Amino acid sequence: MVATAELPATTIHGLRHTHATILMNNGIPVKAIAERLGNTPEMIHTTYGHVLKEMEAQAVSVFSESLNAIGAKSGASI
Repeated sequence: MVATAELPATTIHGLRHTHATILMNNGIPVKAIAERLGNTPEMIHTTYGHVLKEMEAQAVSVFSESLNAIGAKSGASI
């Protein structure tokens, strides 16, 4: 089936990692992913920490771009 669909060969473990990474990259909460995979949130953080760091960098970038778009010189003022 993999050859017919011209997909790269992978293991079940690889599919599990791909599944979790796709969910994380699409903003699914870590707790929901942990429950889906039968893990703890701590285990998800440990195993997929690199993805979480990438998401944090993206969040900082999006926030900075938003501030620039509205012409803010610094953080929010009260």
